[in-house]
Amino acid sequence: MAFGDNSKLITTADNTIMLNTNTNDTIANTTGATAFSFSAGNSGDDVIENFGKNDTILNYQKIFDGNGDGIIDFGPNGILDIDRTSKKSPGADQITLQGMESKQLRYLGEKGGMHVYADASVKLAGSIEGKVGNDTFDAAGGAKKFFYDTALGLNLGGDTITGFGADDQIVTTSAIFNGKAGADAGVQIKFGNNGVLDLSGEMMNTKGDDGAAHGGQIDLVGVSGLYLQGTTTNDAGDVTYYHYGINNLAG
Repeated sequence: MAFGDNSKLITTADNTIMLNTNTNDTIANTTGATAFSFSAGNSGDDVIENFGKNDTILNYQKIFDGNGDGIIDFGPNGILDIDRTSKKSPGADQITLQGMESKQLRYLGEKGGMHVYADASVKLAGSIEGKVGNDTFDAAGGAKKFFYDTALGLNLGGDTITGFGADDQIVTTSAIFNGKAGADAGVQIKFGNNGVLDLSGEMMNTKGDDGAAHGGQIDLVGVSGLYLQGTTTNDAGDVTYYHYGINNLAG
């Protein structure tokens, strides 16, 4: 196992810095992955247009989570209290995420002093999610899906998974580079000299053995290659899930 440097949070996502001007701004969003970064201070009650499935909120502090389940509900007004620290303390700033249907964010952990949140509806049901830190998982004890939201344009850390078997899967939201023009079913993704799976991130790339991949890395202990076993989409058809396992199901 030879992890690269996975300490940088934002890799290919556009970083939009939300200024502390204490004015109510409307931010036009782009079609690619965008990270909206909030620092301590009064940013005002801002509106982010077209907040998409591959966009994120990076906040200077952890947003209050009443039941500790990692899901932040916006409430009946559909507005996110970015500074909320308790039920009775909503804080000074609220943001409106236009175009976001679920009105829920999921917590993806902290890296470099920034707490990361993304659309809760994207996480694959029943999966175990690799967040932005360096996680360790045990795949023993039945079929498991390990979910990596690589389309966010963030580095999801250097993770270790033990006991990964024939009934387990790695599921990503962008294709993993396989040494050819595309990640075709039936083409094995080999881990290379670094011995770990390099997650391509938002945009497919060849980076890996010479440094950290855009989406992070996974040490699948005892495994040296994966196959793309198929793809699925969410109900709206705006998220594609890439399912990888150790068996070639394309033949």
